[in-house]
Amino acid sequence: MKTLFALVNIGFLLFIAYQVWRRDQSPVRKVYWPALLTKLIAGICVGLVYTYYYSTGDTIGYFDDGVLLADFARADLPSYCRFLWSGDETAGIWNNQNFLQTRTLFMVKIVSIVNLLSHDNYWVSSLYFSFASFLSAWYLVNVIIRANTSLRYAAAIGFLFFPSIVFWSSGVIKESLAMASLFFLTSVFLKFWLRERLKWWEWILVPFAIWLAWKLKYYYLAVFLPVVIASLAVRLVFFDRLKYRPVIYRVLLWCIFFFIPVLIASTTRPNFYPERFLAVIISNNAEFQAISDDDDLIHYNSLQPTVGSILKNAPWALFSGLFRKLPWEAGTLFQLISSLENILLLLLACAALRNVNKMVRSPNRLLLYSIIVYTVILCVFLALSTPNFGTLSRYRVSFVPYFFLLISIENPILEWIIISRQRSSDRLVR
Repeated sequence: MKTLFALVNIGFLLFIAYQVWRRDQSPVRKVYWPALLTKLIAGICVGLVYTYYYSTGDTIGYFDDGVLLADFARADLPSYCRFLWSGDETAGIWNNQNFLQTRTLFMVKIVSIVNLLSHDNYWVSSLYFSFASFLSAWYLVNVIIRANTSLRYAAAIGFLFFPSIVFWSSGVIKESLAMASLFFLTSVFLKFWLRERLKWWEWILVPFAIWLAWKLKYYYLAVFLPVVIASLAVRLVFFDRLKYRPVIYRVLLWCIFFFIPVLIASTTRPNFYPERFLAVIISNNAEFQAISDDDDLIHYNSLQPTVGSILKNAPWALFSGLFRKLPWEAGTLFQLISSLENILLLLLACAALRNVNKMVRSPNRLLLYSIIVYTVILCVFLALSTPNFGTLSRYRVSFVPYFFLLISIENPILEWIIISRQRSSDRLVR
């Protein structure tokens, strides 16, 4: 019976995938199936790594708790639906759950819904999560290409094939759904930027994506939304009015529209309260130091919950979050693989410095600045509060694809790689 359910679910996913591919007319259409297969395999690999390498992990716990909730649904559907909406310690199933923290329980509820479809098959459930993440990434790549066709290679590599990005946004983990939401919201942002009209289903999915991302990874949105609001406000409302004014006017206006939602966000979560924010960063840092090996940590210089200390350590946090571990720091196979990616990012970033003047003069410099602000703020925050390289490598999925896209614009190293690959393909054809 489980085999039959698995085949039905796989057939359903393939049908949806085929319908999306059949309607796609983008320049990267030929990589659709390789990218989808890579994503699905990555999700399976996440499960295998946590099953046979780590022996434990969130993904296994999410699934096990999801199975309990799915069984609860089969036994008492009305009570299950009430638990999905407002489940707390008064529910009978509460004491059987391992994950009771708000965000993890929310993830478990989603997993239970998918488990009902997959008949409690972890691997099929993994395919659903990976497929959702892929569709969102594919949609974003198409929007980026419409904005600038020359970015097709950079967008496809960064969002569809960059190994750590594909791996850590696949399978039964929170990042799969959080990044699916973030990629979709980025697509909507770019469509507004390009002054394209949103389709009816996009309007429906926007609040759902915001709700989903906020429930799973609220700190992603706490940076993303202020950047988006500020950029769109300056671009769509005030840009023409300030067209002949000095650039400083637009910069100041952007800062105003950025800090307004930041101040609003600071009232929504206790961790964002101004009087607690820095203390929470230091507290999280200390917790990771207590449970991590010394070689697996980013070490800071007398990190304290003060603005001065945070600013002093921010450059090292930024460098470590973007480019470490480096190959000579790697101690395991997984760290070595990750370090090779980091070397590539470092080389691309160094080569991209030659384009700084072009970026300053670019008609889309506001958009480029927005990517920089988002990347820098989120990277520094995560690297300071999550100094463990293993955990940070998973959290980096929230900003590395955007950073990769930024440093790939007219990058000579990436252009050389693409040209070399094309020449190799031409020789094989001959």
